[in-house]
Amino acid sequence: MRAPSLLAFGAAALLGCAAAPTTPSFVAAPVGSLAAQISKVEAPEPPAATAAADPAPSPPAEAPRRAAPEPPFPPPAFAPPLARTARPGDGVWSPMAGPGAELLYRTTVHPDAIKPQVAVAVVAIDLRGVDLRLVAGTLEPLSATVPDAHRPGVIPGADLPGLLAVFNGGFMTRHGAWGMMIAGEVFLPAREDGCTVALYRDGAVRVRTLPALGGAAADLLAYRQTPPCLVEQGAVQEALLGGDKPRRWGLSETGGVDIRRSALGLAEGGRTLLYGLGEWITPRALAEAMRAAGAVDAAQLDVNWSFTRFLLYGKPASPSSPPEVAETLIPKLKHAHRQYVIKPSERDFFYLARKAQPSKSSAR
Repeated sequence: MRAPSLLAFGAAALLGCAAAPTTPSFVAAPVGSLAAQISKVEAPEPPAATAAADPAPSPPAEAPRRAAPEPPFPPPAFAPPLARTARPGDGVWSPMAGPGAELLYRTTVHPDAIKPQVAVAVVAIDLRGVDLRLVAGTLEPLSATVPDAHRPGVIPGADLPGLLAVFNGGFMTRHGAWGMMIAGEVFLPAREDGCTVALYRDGAVRVRTLPALGGAAADLLAYRQTPPCLVEQGAVQEALLGGDKPRRWGLSETGGVDIRRSALGLAEGGRTLLYGLGEWITPRALAEAMRAAGAVDAAQLDVNWSFTRFLLYGKPASPSSPPEVAETLIPKLKHAHRQYVIKPSERDFFYLARKAQPSKSSAR
């Protein structure tokens, strides 16, 4: 099945986990690549030259442009956003334990001016050495078109030897019907107002509002949508800056705003992926923490205690043994030791696997 154009998607509904859904409007666009949707403007013809005109001098040759330097990894340390509630080690990146220590670094951000208990653990992921992949759960997101056989809820066996980590996906279907597609199969059609985590066939990752994503739809491997972006092009979501409750980003069962939340973003240059997990945090504070850690674009993923997790996997004891969870990003994350590997997940999730190294024969 061919992957549809990004702007050809549409769906309905609203809101995050544990909040009563409402139904916004959406717009469906014609099928085709994004580039084909851009209007072409023809340049005016130059005036005809006169017979008496002298030949124009040749313009000076342009100096070759130098490629922009690649962003460093790990990222440089950054100043804590608020000195009053900062703690030692905030903004300093340190390698995580496990097989991918050189590819995964972590730090902590305290983004609340008054409450020091509000903290966000942030993981920096080097996309030059790591592939980001998306897997559908056995039940979520709901789909009337994708067969059960195409949603086993576990990581493919070929990626298990290089498995580094697993983290949660997005909201359940009833909490907004935010879009999702994997390998051309559309579980839920995309919404134009959704913040879209887009995975491309060349390994690139982008996080933007749907209409802002570029490139041909054929280059897109998968996408997962969330409520509107927490951060986009360096700016915090305007809707989070007011005094209204941010219902679209999810509330607790009692209507509380301060809950556990997760986020996924990209640093400038697209080399470093950033995952954030915040305790007792509002969407705005999570956005500020992700921006402080270097995210120029960021999407909120799932929320609440039972659905948010970042799990590190250890090296298998033998080639025939499945990997098991060796560590969690923060304490008390609900999980099974072989979840996502042997035990299927009902919910969609992302995983990180070390990029396959080219064989010697293919490199010749």
